[in-house]
Amino acid sequence: MSLLAILISLLLEKLLPPLHGLRSLAWVESYHQWVHTRLAGHKKWQGIPSLLIIILLPLAGVAATQYLLNELLGILGFIFSIIVLTYSLGPKDKRQLAYEYLNAEESGDNDNAESMLQDIVSCTTSSPLPEDKTSRTRALIECILIQTHEQLLAILFWFVILGPMGAALYRLTVELHQAEQRAGETAKAGDAGFRAAVIRLHYLLAWIPSRLTALSYAVMGSFVHALHAWQNTPLEEADTNDDTTPQSHRLLLRIGQASLQFGNHPSRDDSQHNDAIRETLGLCGRSLVAWVTVLALMTLAGWAS
Repeated sequence: MSLLAILISLLLEKLLPPLHGLRSLAWVESYHQWVHTRLAGHKKWQGIPSLLIIILLPLAGVAATQYLLNELLGILGFIFSIIVLTYSLGPKDKRQLAYEYLNAEESGDNDNAESMLQDIVSCTTSSPLPEDKTSRTRALIECILIQTHEQLLAILFWFVILGPMGAALYRLTVELHQAEQRAGETAKAGDAGFRAAVIRLHYLLAWIPSRLTALSYAVMGSFVHALHAWQNTPLEEADTNDDTTPQSHRLLLRIGQASLQFGNHPSRDDSQHNDAIRETLGLCGRSLVAWVTVLALMTLAGWAS
């Protein structure tokens, strides 16, 4: 049933763009701030306890609804699983936005292309867009490699493991992690414990799926170059430093770029930048196909439900 739910959700993602407007996750940051405000005067509830409250309340709602619908009628529980998974993959498909950006740029619609590019890379940085083409292309490629994991493959992984509750857990954690990254130096000193807890939770949840994603990048790209990069990646670097890129992201970027052999093209000219973006999108698309194929084989073998 997990495979069927995933296939239906991916189909809805592609065929029903209006769903983007119904999958806003803006409430997460508002909910996060609301809980913090209520617990501001209770020091012992800050840090890990406040994170548990923020995480567990929505998950309890998902789990209770799933249980009641399964008890009432199995098909209702299945439909609910599809709804939660489709919602967790939102609100926007960054890969589809990248294709739209390429179309807008190549058609000369520079204003629209600029807006799309800012929307895409906002998931990894709040800094203004760089001026030069090479830096813009690099930022877009890095976002695609990271978001294919954060917004798609890792969510599918946890959906297979824990059902709709797993998909919601990872998506909620990613949103909290991005909110803390955006806060950066403006965060209050009292929020340091909460921020450290969010970073650690994200690290734990991303550890396995990030390595599976990196492996799929390697297999679907240049395996020899990816393997060499993996052997030289300092995987044991501390991941709790607020000022560094998460370890899982560093791994995905190192392996993804090596799989695409971008290191062998240091002097790409402007005419090749869009080709590099398309190569990245192709790698991510092949990786998704590989994941679904493996899940299908596991389902046929009885190793997955």
